[in-house]
Amino acid sequence: MKRPKLVTDVSEWGLMRWPARTRARLVITSLAFIALATACAFISADYILNTSASVMLNLVLITANLFLLLVTAFLQAALIGEFFFSPGWRQRVLLGEKPASRSSLSDDLLAVHDHNAEFIAIIAIALFVNGFAINQVIGGFFDAYHNEAFFQVRMRSDDPEERLASLTMLADPLNNQIWERPALQEMILEGLGDPEASVRQRAAWTAGALLVRRADKTLSAMATDDPDPQTRARAAHALGKLPPAEEHRLTLERLITADQPLELRLGAFRGLAAMADAYAVPTILTQIDDPDETVAAYAYWALARIGSADARDQVKARVDTLPHGPRRCAALEAFKMVSTKEDTISARRHFQRVDPELYCEPLTFEEPDENIHHVVWGESVRLKWLKVVGNTDPFSHEDWMVRLVNDPEEDVRTRDVADEILRQMRRVQR
Repeated sequence: MKRPKLVTDVSEWGLMRWPARTRARLVITSLAFIALATACAFISADYILNTSASVMLNLVLITANLFLLLVTAFLQAALIGEFFFSPGWRQRVLLGEKPASRSSLSDDLLAVHDHNAEFIAIIAIALFVNGFAINQVIGGFFDAYHNEAFFQVRMRSDDPEERLASLTMLADPLNNQIWERPALQEMILEGLGDPEASVRQRAAWTAGALLVRRADKTLSAMATDDPDPQTRARAAHALGKLPPAEEHRLTLERLITADQPLELRLGAFRGLAAMADAYAVPTILTQIDDPDETVAAYAYWALARIGSADARDQVKARVDTLPHGPRRCAALEAFKMVSTKEDTISARRHFQRVDPELYCEPLTFEEPDENIHHVVWGESVRLKWLKVVGNTDPFSHEDWMVRLVNDPEEDVRTRDVADEILRQMRRVQR
C-alpha cells in the first residue's frame, strides 16, 4: 500500500491552468486577486460593522473572504515559484507537462524537485501576511468585530431576545476590559431608547453596572417619564450606581414619595442605597413610617447602606418602641449600621434578654446578574443585636465574644457569627 503524500500537483484537476499558461497571465491574475481580496474585505467589513444584523451571515462573509485570501496566497506562491524555483516548474506542476527526464526520477525525488515543501510554506506565509496586511489596511477589523461589532450586530436584530443577549453578554465580568470602549457605551445609550421595555430595562441596568456616565441624563429622563413602571424603577436604580451627583440624588428623592408607583419607589430606594450619599438621609427618614411595610423596609435598608450616624436617633426610637414584626426587623437591620459606641452596652443587654425564638423573615431582591441583596436578613433578633456589638465596639468586648464562641449552650449560628466577628477583628489588627 502506497504512503499518502502531500503534493502540490493541481494539474490533474485542471486548477489554475488558465492563469498559469504564461508568466504574464500569472502576474496579472495575482495582482487582480490581490485587488479583489482587498476590495471584498473593505466592503464586507463596512457591511458587518455598520449594517449587518445577523451573526451567521457575518460568519459566512468572513469565511468567504478567508477563502479568497487562500486563493490569492496560492497565486502568489505560484508566481514566486515561477521566478525562483527550478526552470520549468510552472509547466510541470501547474500545467501538467511532463519532460522526458521526469520518468527517471522516483516519487520522493520528484517531490523535492518540484519544491512541494517550499510551495506549501510560501502559501502559509502569504496567507498570514495577506490577512495581517488587509486587517491593518481596513482599520483592525478583527479587533473591532471581536470587541465591539459582535455585540452591535446582535443589537441590530429585530428579535428582542437577541438584543437582550447582546447586553447580557456584554455585562459578563469576563468582558470587563472592553467596557469603556466608546462604541459599546454608545450602543448601550441607543438601547435605552429601544421600543421593547425588557430591552430598555436591561440597557438601563447595564448602563449602571458598567458605569456609563454619559447615560445619566437619559436614565434620569427614563426614571421620570418612561411609560413602563418597571423600566422607570430599573433606570432609577441604575442612576444611583453612577458616580454621585446632586442632581441624581434630587431626582431619586422625588421618586420615593408616596404619590409615585410602588415599583418605582423601590427602584429609587435601591438607587439611593447604591449612591450611599449621606445628604439623602433626611429625605429617606421621612419614609420609614410609610404604611407599606415593604417601602419602610427599603427605606431602612437605604439608611443602612449609607451608614450615617445622622439617622441613629430616629432609627433607635423605632427599635425601642415598635412591636416585633417586619417593620421592627427592618429598623434593627438599619440600626446595625447606624449605631455608635454608646449603643454597645444596651445592645449586649438586649442580646442577653431577648427571646431566642424571635425571628426576622428575610426580604431580598435579585439583580439581572444574579447578585442578591438582603434588604432584611433572615435571622434571629439576638443575632442582630450581636452584630450591633460587632459593628460598634467589638474590641472592648472581645473576651465576651470568645466566651460566646466556646459556650456549648449557645446555638451554632450564634457561635459562628461571634467567631466571624473575632476573625474580622484579627484581620484589622494585622
